[in-house]
Amino acid sequence: MKRIVASICLGLIAMSPAANAQGQWSNSFTADDARNARERGEILPLKDILRPIESRYGGEMRRFVGLFDRGGRKVYVIDWTTRQGELVQFTINAHNGQIISVS
Repeated sequence: MKRIVASICLGLIAMSPAANAQGQWSNSFTADDARNARERGEILPLKDILRPIESRYGGEMRRFVGLFDRGGRKVYVIDWTTRQGELVQFTINAHNGQIISVS
């Protein structure tokens, strides 16, 4: 009986929104992968990505979520606090710096 309850609990955890949200960014790059891509000119340095966001939205980066593969292109995901104190998440094309989404 305990095994059945434990199995059900594990199944519910795996199906939770938090687990599913993590799955959308599962193809992440290591720091070495990111550095190598930057050295090859495949992605922009993070500092170059942050400058336009800072000038347009004000505020500051709250958390660097990571560098991920999204549909075959590399994207930076960044949590940002605007000058109004609003927390937003940016998804940015790591190759050209274009903002893909703000949520």
